[in-house]
Amino acid sequence: MSTWRDRVTQSLGDAASRSGVLSETAGKIFAVLYLNPGPLSLDEISREVGTSKGNASVQVRELLDLGMVRKVWVRRSRRDYYEAVTDLWSIAAEVIGRRLEQEARSLLAAVSETEKELPDAAGDLVRGRLMSMRLFLELVAAGIEGFRRGEVMSPDALRKLAS
Repeated sequence: MSTWRDRVTQSLGDAASRSGVLSETAGKIFAVLYLNPGPLSLDEISREVGTSKGNASVQVRELLDLGMVRKVWVRRSRRDYYEAVTDLWSIAAEVIGRRLEQEARSLLAAVSETEKELPDAAGDLVRGRLMSMRLFLELVAAGIEGFRRGEVMSPDALRKLAS
């Protein structure tokens, strides 16, 4: 790989790792496919990224699941080939949406469980605030779902849903 390709590939790998949704290797694979003019086989991908073919296969399946790459047919070849999806908005919406959804789901579960186990001594104030937090998180989850579908949800639209 050239120096500029190395830099972009490593940067996308690092960003993927920080996202909490993808591994560094998956980010590098996406970068390699995104910057390549044509589709690549798993052998070519693993060689470019410096990983085993088995690991490349696992990471490509994850990228397929996220809609970041697609399998393509190459004439006169029985191998599987892959290319990057170039619609960065839809990719960002999916990756960011998954990360936010994970966080919201985790927090919502904790709040719901706390509401169930709350002792009577906690009082109405705490109960009311936990209920408000749960309702807010349910709205956030609905907003994230809309974001992933490409819908724009303004704070005012969310407030209307809440009332």
